[in-house]
Amino acid sequence: MSTNKAWFFPTTGAPEVLQTTQLAMPEPRPGQVLIKVQASGFNPIDCKIRAGLAPIAADDQVPGCDVCGDVVALGAGVERFEIGQRVYGCVGGVKGSSGTLCQYLVADAQLLALAPAGLTAAQAAVVPLVAITAFEALQRMQLQAGDRLLVLGGSGGVGQMAVQQALLQGAQVTATAGTDERRAALQSLGAHACAHDQADKLGVTFDKVLDTHGGDSLQTALRAAAPAGQVATINARNTYDLTQAHAKGLTLHAVFMLLPLLTGKGRAAHGEFLQQLSHWLEQGEIHVPYVETCSAAEVADVHRRYEAGQLKHKVAFTWPL
Repeated sequence: MSTNKAWFFPTTGAPEVLQTTQLAMPEPRPGQVLIKVQASGFNPIDCKIRAGLAPIAADDQVPGCDVCGDVVALGAGVERFEIGQRVYGCVGGVKGSSGTLCQYLVADAQLLALAPAGLTAAQAAVVPLVAITAFEALQRMQLQAGDRLLVLGGSGGVGQMAVQQALLQGAQVTATAGTDERRAALQSLGAHACAHDQADKLGVTFDKVLDTHGGDSLQTALRAAAPAGQVATINARNTYDLTQAHAKGLTLHAVFMLLPLLTGKGRAAHGEFLQQLSHWLEQGEIHVPYVETCSAAEVADVHRRYEAGQLKHKVAFTWPL
């Protein structure tokens, strides 16, 4: 029988708590597939869970939500996939599931789609969480062709996915970034770009605003939104002054894309969206952010780099350890 080596945190704490372990080989239950992991995507939520700031750790204390890998076994009732196919999705890392930084894991087939042709496993493994988050934010705000959309933090993972999806929908997109290089990259995608501190000083307000930072960025979003506009944030954990929201009659959406994994409700929508995303990626209509590929043995260092503010791009962990 194959081994199932993994990285886990036996207790919450600093990155140093991460260590290797040996897991039992999982068997897929009805509706699940067994995946041989080729790449595990890193996301900031991994650090928050490991540190105990988000008390939703996976049942096996293994980090990692995103995955790309090969199907090696099917549970009863799974008809969408075949053994040997490469799949991707945001499938775990939280209660009720395994994390993805392991050699094998089982995942709900509803959360998966065939990995896009032409992408490496590392590229596919960093896309699901950020792309689904962006999709849910735009969907919640009911983005329409011609809408004026502002994306605060447009050069981040969620931001890049939101900018590209919104442009495909025919929106007029303005996005912020912290450096000239990042603003130029946003303009190359087709968005108007500006500095973070200029977003609410452009002389125009926006029908829809997506905040990807929280804190002061959400306050900027409220100021930049047009009367009766809609604002979505992916980080509402703070205390905010909602004066502008009241004065303008704004609708505020808090987006937490891991809820279907935690509650079991709405999972099919994730897999369905990833099917569409695969098409966009294969056609070159959406581009994957830059990905740094690391060995799984570098997980603690990657967590340290992120927490020190030194990680400004996506990372995928690959095997062997």
